[in-house]
Amino acid sequence: MNKDTHILDQATTAILEKTGFEVTGQYHSGADNGIDLVVNDQAVTYYVQEKKYVAAYHVDQIAKANIEQQPLMVVAEQIAPPAREQLRKKGIAYLEANGNAYIQQGNTIIFIDGNKPVKETKPVTNRAFTKTGLRAVFHLLNDQEAIGRTYRQLAEETGIALGNIKYIMDGLDEAGFILPLTKRQVALKNKKALLERWLTGYREILKPDLLKGTFKIWDEEKRNNWRAINIKAINAQWGVEAAAEILTEYLQAGELTIYTPAINGQLLNRIGLVPDKQGDVLIYDKFWREPGEIYETTPPLLVYADLLLTDDPRCIETANLIYDNHLKEKFETD
Repeated sequence: MNKDTHILDQATTAILEKTGFEVTGQYHSGADNGIDLVVNDQAVTYYVQEKKYVAAYHVDQIAKANIEQQPLMVVAEQIAPPAREQLRKKGIAYLEANGNAYIQQGNTIIFIDGNKPVKETKPVTNRAFTKTGLRAVFHLLNDQEAIGRTYRQLAEETGIALGNIKYIMDGLDEAGFILPLTKRQVALKNKKALLERWLTGYREILKPDLLKGTFKIWDEEKRNNWRAINIKAINAQWGVEAAAEILTEYLQAGELTIYTPAINGQLLNRIGLVPDKQGDVLIYDKFWREPGEIYETTPPLLVYADLLLTDDPRCIETANLIYDNHLKEKFETD
């Protein structure tokens, strides 16, 4: 664990400033991931998971930590509201850098909520995790054989400038995600960690700029029978909940999401779309290139990511099904 006390100090200072209640904490000097917290003059030792950002889909992973007899605490720069709710339901303590906190110790309960997130520190960006780099990393995660191709081939497959490809590959190497096999051959390593790093970048950097517009299908019958639409014929693909329904039959899509390179008359007329700020059809920019035949849904990797980022428990369940059925073998074997 990174035992930088920056987040802990921010959190305890914010609690004191906002409530007048003093909470002090001290990380153990060893490697046991422990923290001694003093609340109301009572000390307790927690097993700590320190993170930059906690989304709802992280909570189950956190809860499975090997905590032995010690209670569990999350110390994070930012915790999404649905994640805070789930942590409380599971009885897991947390401290957020802005002073949001949940600590139950004996007869003392500290519950602070609603503080605005602190401004995140912006480290020097690795070129593999810029907006352009994230597009390339998605291609490499989706087609893991692509890592062995030439920079020129990768540039052609992704539509990214050749010079940028080199910077992106250097960034992956610097971050510890490339394994040399021979003088000319490489492979991806630490693939699960790379997936998690990509998910964070996708949420923060890439996806926010992809939304093209919000629409509705004006014909109710057509809306109810959306799966009958031949979406491939108009160079578009279903994503998120719609894709999950097609892939699993477990989730019934409430909102429809479409990924496409361009919004044009053919797309709007074929589906029957009209602009509507309150509509339930979202259109996103397709930021990747298909290696061959276009499919009805976005790649399972993207469906998985988009479902996780909803922070909806039912969507997260479905994302885990997709991971187990379509992705697990790719990311948990070397």
